[in-house]
Amino acid sequence: MDAARAWVIERLRFPQRSPRTTAVFDWTVVSASTQSTVAALSTTIVDPNELVAQPSWWRTLTGNPRGVARLTARQRDELRRAYSSLHWPLREEGPEIRLVVVAENVVARIMSDPSWTHPMLDGHRSVLGLTMELHMIAAAAHELLRLRSNTPPMPIDDGTDQLARARAEWDRRHVVAAQAEAALVDRIAALRAYEQALTPIGTALHNLQAVTELAAGGGDVDRVFRQITGSDHAAGHTTAMRDDIDDVRAGLDAQVAYLDSLIGPHRNA
Repeated sequence: MDAARAWVIERLRFPQRSPRTTAVFDWTVVSASTQSTVAALSTTIVDPNELVAQPSWWRTLTGNPRGVARLTARQRDELRRAYSSLHWPLREEGPEIRLVVVAENVVARIMSDPSWTHPMLDGHRSVLGLTMELHMIAAAAHELLRLRSNTPPMPIDDGTDQLARARAEWDRRHVVAAQAEAALVDRIAALRAYEQALTPIGTALHNLQAVTELAAGGGDVDRVFRQITGSDHAAGHTTAMRDDIDDVRAGLDAQVAYLDSLIGPHRNA
């Protein structure tokens, strides 16, 4: 976690793109049955805008096939009540936006990792779980952004006690904001640590596939070896036949020479 936390903090030094998470669900008020249906509907990070703003004519185009999960009107209303839009500044500034973008990038890499899609992780993989975590991070970062934006400059100390409470509140806001930012860093660092943990799993799965294919292909190797042995035997036999041909040719040459020697000069020559 220390290395993952340092990695996140390093990323906060650089400008980032605008967050793609422009809406979130408060999953604490979404029932388990609705969560289960949402999980069955999507294999990617859930976009609240798509679920809530689905047009009325969508069903007339897609129909309602049997066996396919579909949100009921009650479930859609439940999601609408849990829905919140997030308005980010047009230009990137502050750590809050950068934290959300770093979290989005880590989640995207996790879901694109070959280990993530392997059947051995079926019981461990949860797209909805990643969606919930990303939504919680985005909502917390947006709340932190609002807190910092709505905090006025520090009251000037005029030497009196009239602004003591205001200064104390200002200090409390900055302490809470710093603690909230540290908590967000920890949550994203946990995602980063999970991403890094997938690397050795991917290596192990690759090795497992290689060993499985090597074990299953032993018969092929034996057949190839037998072909090599047969080829050596055939080559030796052909070489021996070639030597026999040389012997036959030598015998024929000897016969030709002998017969040629019996030919005498023509009498009329």
